[in-house]
Amino acid sequence: MINTLSLCAMKTLDQILKIKATVLYILGQMPEGVDYIHLFKMMYFAQQNHLVTYGIPLMEDTFKARKHGPVPELTYKILRAAEKGESLEQEEMLSFKNALKVGSKEGHQVVTALESYDPEELSASDIKVLDACISKFRDIKAFDLSSLSHGDKAWKKANKNSERTGENTTIPLYDIAEAGGASPAMLKVIKERQWIEHQLS
Repeated sequence: MINTLSLCAMKTLDQILKIKATVLYILGQMPEGVDYIHLFKMMYFAQQNHLVTYGIPLMEDTFKARKHGPVPELTYKILRAAEKGESLEQEEMLSFKNALKVGSKEGHQVVTALESYDPEELSASDIKVLDACISKFRDIKAFDLSSLSHGDKAWKKANKNSERTGENTTIPLYDIAEAGGASPAMLKVIKERQWIEHQLS
């Protein structure tokens, strides 16, 4: 059985529900199924665009620098649990896992949604950013999409540290926004917001 405490890793119930809604929204727009690379990159670039435009993250999943690009930590662990048919004790984590189906298609793991997203979890700005990313990236081949994320300065910076330490490095929100071209004023807002959240944690 998976250690559900490590799965949650400082995530609140509200944060988990928002991540779940984000994933289900993307999958709902692509009912034929989405491979991991497309899902993860859409989540990453949607996160980046939301930070650049509004100064706040779209959702609170933590992106790690892995070999093939940024990977949302909580989402990936949920998918792995669904893939292996492993049980989760915590209700909201089990609900997230049970909303997904993982299969194989042309040598890739493909995930489909078994339920619709909760519209109360996503704002108009969330949906606007997600729609733009889905439209932009859905038809790009997985290999090309992975290469695209490798050009991201935030991933490059974190990946260098991962290669040095041998551990997957978290990509900071500030770096994600900066790599996306956020203005100095927006970067200042993000930095101040992160400082306040750190003080309150």
